[in-house]
Parts: sequence; structure tokens; C-alpha cells
Amino acid sequence: MKKKAETVVTGRAYGGVAHEDRTAERRDALIQAATQVFGTVGFRKATVRSICQQAKLNDRYFYAAFDSADHLLRVTYEHHAQRLHASLQQVIQKQGEKLEAKVAAGLRVFFSFLRDPCAARVLMLEVMGVSAETDATYQRNIFEFARQIISFVDKATQDALGDHDDQRIVGFALVGAMINAGTAWLLSGYRDSEEKMVRNCSQVLLGTYAYAIKHAAVAAKPGSTSAGRTRR
Repeated sequence: MKKKAETVVTGRAYGGVAHEDRTAERRDALIQAATQVFGTVGFRKATVRSICQQAKLNDRYFYAAFDSADHLLRVTYEHHAQRLHASLQQVIQKQGEKLEAKVAAGLRVFFSFLRDPCAARVLMLEVMGVSAETDATYQRNIFEFARQIISFVDKATQDALGDHDDQRIVGFALVGAMINAGTAWLLSGYRDSEEKMVRNCSQVLLGTYAYAIKHAAVAAKPGSTSAGRTRR
């Protein structure tokens, strides 16, 4: 009886699994392994060999999927950022909820995500200052988070925050505040309860929105020195 051939022709099914599916599975395994390695020893101490060992894959599969460890870091960061984006978007799209409830729900999504310390470190710590391309990836995602944090409020509140540039700056400021609070929480070993983090961070977000509405109302009053002015 002839021995069954173990070699695989590229593009053909092997063991009932299509070539494209095997490739996707290996890529996912490397992303999950990178999350664990980057999130424990850190990106700068990580090696391709250690990631492949974690993924239980030969090094050649790494180089078939990624150009470098930096490339894998960007993909791993994007993977987790997109997961968080999608979860937050589900909260934003809920209709009929009061702003306080919606903000609290969004913050619970954020802090629940941070309960995975390795994914949290990749998202907030390990991605910084690695390369210009990685910085650009980070900045692009921070812009999206800033847009989302403004999207929690209705059109009238967004208008009260100012024009497009004002909203962008406020969004960046609020995202920065949430990232700093989340990073401190992560590095403290989750010292405070999740509910305490949600309650206090809600004050920052809701206070900003409320101030904008109050300021816009004062500016709109006849005789106000701010009436008729546009923000720049």
C-alpha cells in the first residue's frame, strides 16, 4: 500500500480544509499569539520565533503572512481596535436611550475590553513610538474613536460643541482622557471597580456635553456678547 503523500499543492484542499481557510486560520493564530507575546514581554522584547512558538507554527508561515514584526503589530492593533469600534458602534446605534445610559453603556464596553490585559496593552501601550507607519495607524484609529465619542450625542449637542474642527478637537481630548484613565486602571491591576470607573468617566463626558449646551444657550440669548459669533 502506498504511503499517503504529505505534501500539499498550493491552492488545494488538505484534510477537507481549503487553502484559503488554512491561510486565514494561521494568520488568526499569529495575531492571537502576538497579542499574548506583545501583551506580556512587550513588542520590543518580542521575537518572531517566540510568536511562532506561541502560535505553534513554523517561522515560514509568519513570513508568508507578514513583512516584519512591526507589520504584525499594526495588524494586531487594528484587529483589537476594530473589535472595540464595532462594539461601541452597537451602543451608538441604539435608539431611544437617554444620553446618560448610552454613555454608561459605551464606557462599560470600553472597560470590559480592558479586562483582557494583553489586548489592552497592545491597544494603548505597545503600539506607541514604534515607527512612522505604526504611528499613522494609531492616529487613524484615534480619529475614529474621537468621531465615535462625538456620535454619542444628538445633532443639537454636536452643533453646540462647535464646527467640525471644534468637534474633532473635543473628540480627541475626550478620547485622550478615557485612554489615560483606562491605562492607569490597567497598570494599577484594576484597583478600582469597573462601575466606579464608568461612573467617574461619565462625569467627564457628560460634563463636557452639558457645558457645550449651556455655553451655546448663553451665546444665543439676545444681547449676549457671544451672540452671533462663530467659533474658530
